[in-house]
This record gives sequence, structure tokens and C-alpha cells, in this order.
Amino acid sequence: MNNILRSYVDKFNKDDNECYKQDIENTSAASWMAENVPLIQIPDKTIEEIYYFRWWTFRKHVKNTEDGYVLTEFLAPVAWGGKHNTIIAPVGHHVSEGKWLKCGDVILKDYLKFWLEEKSNTYWYSTWLLHSVYELCSHINDFSFGMENLYLLIRYYEKFEADHLTGSGLFKTIGDFDAMEFSISGVPIELDREMFGLRPTLNSYMAAGALAISRFAEKAGKADLSREYYDKYVSIKDKMTEILWDGTFYKAIHTDDLDNPSIADIPPSRNVKELVGYIPWAFDLAPAGFEEAFEELKLTDGFKSEYGLTTAERRHPRYLYPVGHECLWNGYIWPFATSQTLSAVNNLLRNYNQNVMTKDDFYDILYTYAESQHFITPDGRRICWIDEVKDPETNEWSSRKVLEEGGWDKAKGGFERGKDYNHSTFCDIVLGGLLGIASKDGEVSAEPMIPDDWDYFRVDNLWICGKCYEIVYDKNGDRYGLGKGITILPR
Repeated sequence: MNNILRSYVDKFNKDDNECYKQDIENTSAASWMAENVPLIQIPDKTIEEIYYFRWWTFRKHVKNTEDGYVLTEFLAPVAWGGKHNTIIAPVGHHVSEGKWLKCGDVILKDYLKFWLEEKSNTYWYSTWLLHSVYELCSHINDFSFGMENLYLLIRYYEKFEADHLTGSGLFKTIGDFDAMEFSISGVPIELDREMFGLRPTLNSYMAAGALAISRFAEKAGKADLSREYYDKYVSIKDKMTEILWDGTFYKAIHTDDLDNPSIADIPPSRNVKELVGYIPWAFDLAPAGFEEAFEELKLTDGFKSEYGLTTAERRHPRYLYPVGHECLWNGYIWPFATSQTLSAVNNLLRNYNQNVMTKDDFYDILYTYAESQHFITPDGRRICWIDEVKDPETNEWSSRKVLEEGGWDKAKGGFERGKDYNHSTFCDIVLGGLLGIASKDGEVSAEPMIPDDWDYFRVDNLWICGKCYEIVYDKNGDRYGLGKGITILPR
């Protein structure tokens, strides 16, 4: 398995212009990954290669500072970055990905404490920070970190509650605050301003955060506090269904009257299905019976394009409306949203009784996502690449194109701002979704959602709860000599 890793890393290093270096340079990538990364071997070499590529890019963003370990979003210094060039928006993706590393709990506990102690711009963007604390603790089967920092989790929640809660019982924000600029739902057709709205994003994050606090409080023996935050969780979840569900889809309501919103009053120019409508499923917030919404992922006038999932339905008249900016959420493909949606589909398949989506649908989206993570160099080579946003009609990394044509403006981040962008998940979707590996109460299991024609897969160097595991799947029992099916081996 180490030979597979090193062959990929050699290729990535050879193809790379290492223009921004942090703690773990390319020369150290292979040894760091061999020590810390779960190693996989699967029949699909496109997904396998991008899996290793995404770990190769992830380690570029690890930074050991006087505040402990942090993770960056951009390698290039950006004006809107906080201390150590950190940005809060993708922290949930960082935790979902980083929890699989052997050194993950060390890095992530520092990183989460950094945000909870408000050492950077903690409230600059919405994110699912509190849910991520619970996700990490569940994965390592140690909830002491969340219980010890419960007061900080509550402080974070209460500040958002004070600043964003409306009379409707839901939380208000703008698309930019979600790191989702120029959405169709949030910008009036006149383009004179971005409106505040009640969006599935922040409200899902707050519901999941309230549930996380409730669970930590229960474990800490604080029954009244646990009940208080569980009630908040239920209230937000129910209000989202009552207010944001239009009978077919969760939608964002942007209006000047956020205390008395009505989905029936959304003007046609802003009444749109957007990929954020699947976020409630990413946190298991949607009730049973709404699953038909996922049909849109399979329709070419819905969200399905040849190159990936569009952030707005393609049939809408304002799909890809022109804006003079490099970051657009009006239909362009964003890995951030694609990975959130894949998490939602994974939960749908595992936790809901439905017949809309199948494991093959999940695989098709994942494979297209992997295929999209490439770039054609000026000399015609096709190399692995992750950047900010893609054009769903041309398959170009559109933000990169705009920035390059603008001369790599330093005010916008400078040369190759979006290269190796750490703003989404992939490895977590492969390990926890496709291969179905989970850790619950310290027990490791595997319930894969692989194609029927796969004869094998293997995962090694899988560190969970301080123990190393190897997991193999052998369809016929003649590849690994361990019998048919799944075998989990402590190392």
C-alpha cells in the first residue's frame, strides 16, 4: 500500500508548482501521509487517485502556530483571512476530513479550540462548528473535549442567537455570510443589494449545534441544560419545515419582513431550487416523506450537468446570470456544495426509507466529482487539481480564469489564489460514504455502498480511537485469503 501512495505522491509533486509552502512541504508529503493517512486500494482508479490527491493537498494546509495547530482555506494570503490566514467558513469540512488522520484529534482539538476561544474571526461566516465538535468526539469515542468546553459552545451559540434570530423562530443571514455570494435567491433582479433571508444553511447549522450542546450537556449531567437545547433543536427543525419547505423543496426566503415570512410571497425572479436545499438531510433534520426532492439531482434541467452538480436549478431564467465577480453561486459548480450534497445523499440512503436515490446514484455523483478535479495545463497535460468554482457548461475553473485574466490582483489574493483550495470534503465521503466505515462507541464497522461489480477494496493504516485497523472486502474470497465479504482486522 505504501508503494501505491508513493507513486501517487511522486506524480503530484512532479506536476506541482509549489508556490506557497507551509509546515509540510512536498518533499515531506509522502512520509507524512504514510504515517497519518488511511491507505486505500479500490477498483476505481479515478476516485482512488483523487482520494490520495486530496490528502496530498490537505496536508499543505496544516500549520503549527503559537496558538497550536490550525488549518487554512487558502494557501495564498488573502485580505479577508483572519489570524494565521484562517477562515471559519470551511471548518466543518476540515473536521470531517481531518478526523480520519492518525494525528487528527491532536490537530483538530487545537483548531476547534482556536475558533471557540475567538482567536480569529469566529463569527465572520456561518458554519457547523458545534456539530463538528460532536462529530470529532463521536469518532474518537471521547466526549471530554466537548464537555470541558461546553461553556464556549454555549457562548458561540448565544452570540449567533442574539445577532441572527428573528421573530419567525429562524435565523437570518445573507448569502455572502454563508460564503455563497450572488445566489439567485438572495440578490434582487436589479442587483442593487443582497437581501437578508432565512436560509437552509445557517438554520441547519444552528439546529445541529443546539443538538450537539444538548448531547454534551446530557453527558455532563446537566439535565436542564440538555433539555433546553434539545427544545431549541426541535423548534428550529420544525420551523424549517413549516417555513422553508414549499411542498417540494427547502428554499431560501429573502425578504424585508423576516419576522413574518411566507414562501408563497417569493417573487419568481428569486423563487428557485438551490443545492443548499439538501443541507437539512446532511444533518438528518428533514422529516420522512420529503425524499422526492432528490429527484432534482438526476434531472439535466435540475442540478445535473455533465461536469457536476450546479448550485441552482438549470431551468431557472436567472441561471448563470452575468455578474462581474469571480465567486458566483448562481448555478456554478462548487466543491463546497457538492460535498455537502453527497453527505446528504449518504444520510438519505442510510437513514431514510425511500426509493428515489440508490447507491448507484450516489456513486455517479461521486465519480463525476472526482473527474471534475482536474485541470488542463497550457502544454495540454491533464493533472489533478482542486480550486474554487467551475463553469458547468465549459468545465473551466471559472474563478481561476477570471483572476488570471485580471492579472492575479493582489487585493483578491494574488497568483493562483484558489490552487489546492481547502474548502470541501472528499476523503470523508470515500471512507465514510462509499466504503461505509464508521466508528460508534469505539467499535469500527463497514457498510459499503460500492458498485455491484466491485470485487474488492482494502483500507489500511486506519487509526481510530488510538488503534490501527485494516479493512478488506473480498467478493469471492480468493484475493486476500480471508474469506468472502468484509473483514475488519486490528493491526
